[in-house]
Parts: sequence; C-alpha cells; structure tokens
Amino acid sequence: MKIKLFVGALNLMALFSVSDLMGQNFQTMPVQSGYSADVIANGIGSSMTSTTMDVDGASFAFVARDFQLTSSSMPLTYGIPSDGLINSVAAGTPGLSFKLGDLSGNNSLRMAGSNDTGTLIFTTPKAAFRLYMLSTSGSGTSAVDIVVNFTDNTTQTFTNIGLLDWYDGANFAIQGIGRINRTNDVLEPNSTNPRLYQAELVIDAANHAKPIQSVTITRNALGNGVSNILAFSADAYSDCAAPTIQPVGTLTPNSAQVSWTVPPTTQASGYDLYYSTGSTTPTSSTTPSLPGLTGTSTTIGSLAPNTVYYYWVRTNCSTATGQSVWSFAGTFKTLCGPMTSMYENFDSYSTGSIVPDCWARIITNGSQTITSTTPASGTRNIYQYCSSSQTPSVVVLPEFSNINAGTHWLRFKARVSSATGTLNVGYVTDAADASTFVPIQALSIANTNYTTAAAEYTVIVPASTPANARLAIKNTADGKSYYWDDVYWEQIPTCFAPTALTASNPGLTTVDLAWTAPSTPPANGYEYYYSTNSTTPIATTTPSGVTAAGVTSTGLSNLNPSTNYYVWVRSACSAADKSAWTYVTTFKTLCGSIATMYEDFDSYSTGSIVPDCWARIAGSGSQTITSTSPASGTRNIYQYTGTSATPSIAVLPTFSNVNAGTNQLRFKARVTSGTGTLNVGYVTDITDAASFVLIQAVTISSNSYSDSNSEYIVSVPTSVPANARLAIHSMNDAKAYYWDNVYWEALQLSTSDVNVKKETVKIHPNPFKDVVYISETKEIKSVMIGDLSGRVVQTIQNPGKEINLSMLNSGLYLITIQFKDGSRSTVKAIKK
Repeated sequence: MKIKLFVGALNLMALFSVSDLMGQNFQTMPVQSGYSADVIANGIGSSMTSTTMDVDGASFAFVARDFQLTSSSMPLTYGIPSDGLINSVAAGTPGLSFKLGDLSGNNSLRMAGSNDTGTLIFTTPKAAFRLYMLSTSGSGTSAVDIVVNFTDNTTQTFTNIGLLDWYDGANFAIQGIGRINRTNDVLEPNSTNPRLYQAELVIDAANHAKPIQSVTITRNALGNGVSNILAFSADAYSDCAAPTIQPVGTLTPNSAQVSWTVPPTTQASGYDLYYSTGSTTPTSSTTPSLPGLTGTSTTIGSLAPNTVYYYWVRTNCSTATGQSVWSFAGTFKTLCGPMTSMYENFDSYSTGSIVPDCWARIITNGSQTITSTTPASGTRNIYQYCSSSQTPSVVVLPEFSNINAGTHWLRFKARVSSATGTLNVGYVTDAADASTFVPIQALSIANTNYTTAAAEYTVIVPASTPANARLAIKNTADGKSYYWDDVYWEQIPTCFAPTALTASNPGLTTVDLAWTAPSTPPANGYEYYYSTNSTTPIATTTPSGVTAAGVTSTGLSNLNPSTNYYVWVRSACSAADKSAWTYVTTFKTLCGSIATMYEDFDSYSTGSIVPDCWARIAGSGSQTITSTSPASGTRNIYQYTGTSATPSIAVLPTFSNVNAGTNQLRFKARVTSGTGTLNVGYVTDITDAASFVLIQAVTISSNSYSDSNSEYIVSVPTSVPANARLAIHSMNDAKAYYWDNVYWEALQLSTSDVNVKKETVKIHPNPFKDVVYISETKEIKSVMIGDLSGRVVQTIQNPGKEINLSMLNSGLYLITIQFKDGSRSTVKAIKK
C-alpha cells in the first residue's frame, strides 16, 4: 500500500490531533545497521577525529555533552546527551523517547543528493500503531520517501515527508544542542538551536500486528538541505489497547462524568481508572482509584469544588496481554460550590478587571482589578477605586456553607492610599445585584502600607446572616485607592494574639519588649521569639522565652551589637492552645567596640551617608558613598572639598584596640588628578571637627585603584587616646578623592618574604648623621619613620635610594619599609 503524506518542505503538520490518539505504548527501535556517517563529536579530542562527516555540508557537526577538546577543557552544559537518549518535548507525545546510534560510530543516515538512499535495519522487529522518526536537515529543508518493511515481506510507503532545517523549526523533539565547526573546533552554544524533529508515520490497521523489520529511506528532489535520519521509536502494537479519553460530560462541584472508547479489536473485560490533582502519569504498579469498571463511562464522585483533576484509564483484557498501558491524561475542573474554609492571595491570577474563580464582582463605574501594585505577599492583590461621584464596586467572595454558624471569621490585610478610609464588609443575597448588599462592619483603614500590625483586620459574621448569603467587600466613594490581600475564611481562634508589640531602649546587647493583652488574657502567659532572620515562626517553632500570666513586657539580653533583630509574641492559653504569632516588630542594637573590620561599602545605598557604626562630621565640602568606579564591588567613599570650603570627616567605628600597637589601617585610595593628600587621624568627639588630630598625611599618587601603589597602610601609635576613633578627610584642594576596601587588621610584621627582603635590602650607615641609604628600592612602596612612642614623623612614598633625615633630632628611630606585595620590615636606626 502506498500512502502519500506530503508534509511540505517548510512546515511539518500534525497528522492527528491528541483526541484521535489512543493511549500510547512508546518503545525505542534501536538500529542494528544502516547508519552511514558519524555526525556527533564526542569524547576527548578534536571533532575531526570523532566525526566522519558534517551535518550540513558546511563543516558543522553536532556536539555531545561529553565532548572536550582536551582533558582540561571545561565540561559542556549543552549538547546531545552523552547516553544518546533523547526524551522528546514535542506536544502530544509525553513519554516518547529516541535512542541514537553509537556516538562513537556511525549515527546518521546522511543523504546529501537527490535519490540518495539507505536502509535502517532494526535490532528487534516490533509491531506498531505508529512509527516516530527523529531527523533534521542541514543547510535548508529537504524531503524523503519512506518504505516500511514488515517481516512478512509486505511494505507500506510514505512519500514526501518534509525534514525541517536544523535551525528554528517547529515540532522539535529537542533544541539548544549547539554545534561545532569540524575545521577549527570552534563551539557554537545556543539555547534554542540546532534542533532535532520528530515525524509521525501512521501504520495502516491491516499492518498493526506485523513486526517492522526495517525502513528504506530515499531523499527526493524537494529542498536543497542535507537529510539526516537519526533514530526511530514506535507506539508498539498490542491487542490490549489503551482507551481513548472522550470529552468530559456533566460536571458538578463534587463530581465529573467521564467516558472513553477502545478499538474494536481489543478484548476488554473491564477498565481501571486513576485520578489525582497532580499531573504525574501513573505507572503499572499504581493502585487504581476506581478498579474493575465494566462500562466505558463512569461518574467520579467525592471531589473538591473548583479543583483541577487529571485522570487516566487502562484496559483489562481477557487475552494473555493482561492490561494495557494507561491512556493519555484527561483533565477537568469541578464547578464552584460551598466551601468551609478559604485562603486567597490572588497570586495565581493575571492582572486585570477580574476576580478569582468562584468569586463575583458587581461594578457600575470606578475601578476594581487584580493588580501587582505592592501586594501584602506574593505578586497580586485586589484594588478598588471610585470618585465621590461614582458607585463603589462590590467584590463577592465564594459561597461558604458555614457562613452563619458563628464559628468562623473573615481575616484579611488592607491599606488605603491616604488615611483614613473605610472598607465596608457585609453580604449579598444576589451576587449580581449591588442593592442586596447588607453591611456587617465598616472598617476604618488608617494604614497606608501592609507592613504594620494595624494592616490586618478581622470581621466576625453574625449568626443572623442568611444561609444563602455570600460575604462581600465594598469600597467607599471618596476618591481613595483601597488595596486588600491575604484573605482567610477560617475558624475563630480560641486563643487570641496580643497586639501593639513594641521594642524600645535598644542597647549594645539589650532591648525592652512590651505588648498589649488581648480582650481575654491568656491563662498561661505569653511566649516570644526573636531572630536575626525575618522568617515568620510557625506554630511548632520553639519560643526564645516566656512570661507569666498577666506579664506583658520583658527584656532581651546577650544580643549582638549593631545587629538587626526580628521579634514576635503569642498568647499561651493552655499547654496545647496557642494563638497566632503577632505581626513582626524589628529593632537594631547599638554599635559597640570591635577588634577588626573590613568595609567595602557595597551593602549601602549611595548618598551623603557612612556605614552603620561610622560617623560623619559634615563640612561644607562633599562626602558620599558613591557607585563611581569602586575598587571592588559596587560602592566606595567619595570626598571633595573646594579651596574655600571645609572638608567633611568620615569617622570609623570604635576599635577596642585602637592604641594597642597591634593593628594597622589599610585601604585603597585614588585621586582624580595629579597628587593629593588624605589626612588619617582620630577624633575624640564625633560631632566636633576641631577634635581631629593628624596621625599621617598620606600622599595619594594613584589615579586608579588598579595601580600597584594604590593601597596605603597607616600604623596607629600607642599615644592615641583609648577613647579615640580613627577618621579620614581630604584636603580642601578642589580634588576628588575616592577610597575603598578599608581594613582594621593585625600588623603584618613577619612572613618568609619579609625575611628574604631583610637579607637583600640594607639601610646604611647605622648610626647615621643626616642621610640614610637603601640598598635596593625596586620592590619598595614606602618608607615610614617613627619614634619609640609610635608616632609617625615622616612617610616617603616611592623612595629613592637616598633619604634625607637631617630634620630629625638625635635619638633612636624605627624605619619601616613597606613592600609592594604588602609585606613590611622594620629596623632600628640611631641618628647621631
């Protein structure tokens, strides 16, 4: 039999819709022989050695994920899977896969010219309802004729099967596999190309039971691309075929009528049905939800309202085959019905003039939408607005079967664009008629954001509410915007949470907490929880502490200085009955003394600020944190002072060892033009610039942080007062200074490099009169002269071999050599 299936050189059309397909029994069809070329580069070594031909006639081949040009090359994150298994992503064939030929041998029936032909012989002949061919065409489209050869020597022919170009075609089984140029091993990664495509070949009913021995493929004259046939798979034949799912019948909130059909050749003795709210296909060992069904339809009951379900059916056969595979999945969504509880945050809906499923909206004018504007949680919330001359909108909630039971309340978060506004909570008896709205409670909305405890509101629904009523929320015609989110219909708690939690009087390691008791104070007191993490505690979270009944305050101690904390409180009505945790309250402990520090300013925004625990004495010049060309990361300090202005002073944190003589200040700095000076010193009053005392005037000669001399080190003498804080300011020279990567760290006094340099760098004479000489200056960044008190009396950047010290008084001095690699060496020298 000859079948003409002209799919076209440009578009491969689906031959059957999903609804036409039976449940499929996909099996790969490994090829025993017939491939003519290796077009997949794999393993270690040049692509020219691991392939025999290109895909496209233009030197490009596929690449496998295990390809490496050398053993040290980075592994690929794209390419043909190394095991040769292609799991198809084409729509309508979930579970279909292809097994490629040996990646290290021939793996493509490659046909470049018209009438080129080849036969792929399958390792194991299989009967099939359908064959699926995996192919692609290089450098343009092409087309092939296919003869399917059965083991009884009969055939079935398919003509003009179009093969799409390996870039950008539809109905692909896999994409984004990249390619390699065989002539130069240049890789071309790509997230969407090249592609392999699957084509479906429908086997005639008369041939279903015949095992397929081979396929003979001939490239015809259509198109000018290079045809590559890479693999086949089958929807294997069985005389126990899976059912075909039919359209869903009657739906209710709690049930769905489903049906199916099977081919007349199938000897069905019954059917199994499995359903779930998940889309995972059942396996052969999955226990059916409804086993042993005798007809081809049934009603699935005891379902949840407004819920998406997936279902599958399989055939039980009286033949030796036993059971079919499961059918394709069917799906349905139950209708809306009365609920007993609800939580809605609107995040699963798009934005627009809508409400969620099972809700309703009554609107004449004004606005009512689901919006992404600053929700309380997630990505969406409800928005309502109308002017004073418009009619408020009414948002109607789902049906609640227990609306007037007196056991549940409505809880939600709300805010208004400007204080104070009113949201009216009530009910309607007709979800399409605003005139049936009956108010229950008018909520006064004073908060303009969701981030305060006052943003949450509760409404108890009276038992007098009609049983057929539906709760509703109506805004006010006042020209204000109302937002609300995180809506609960839930059981009224038996244990109420405290309110108005505050944190006050923070110290270095302490803070005071206080809160207001609920209307019914808890018999077992309160539990509190605090953390440096903002994650809200849950019901089972172990509290940090407790207070006795009637005690609505406590103090926290042993906290870390300069740290953000989050705190919650809940009522303990009994050992088992606890309230919800309160809305979070935050506080930050005060700054304390530290022994070391590294600051790169990256965690701060730009502006006229300094980091936490620093201080800023503002002059009439500029001092900011800026994003302009930092030494690392995203931020650094900027200082600029005009010639007639007063420099600002950046004051560092309190160091507990500021005058111990054990630490040094290290930082990177640059000046925008020429040479400038940064003054490093200390202040004893962080509000008074007059208390600044100079330690060292650091000459800044670098215009870029990348220069080898852009890092500076200042030793702090022991004469600095214990209460002093280090500080840095620029000169009033109309130059822009930047500095970054600031360390307060231990002195770098002894390394093996220093010992080596001590041997190679000599200072002479010693004692000296007016001049000392350095034997080698190539690796020296600076020389610092200090007295025995620790005071730095002179610093020479990039020194020459001769250093004039005639201005010094007679006495003993410490000469510290700072090397360009950060190491240093200190020697004692005597001036006569």
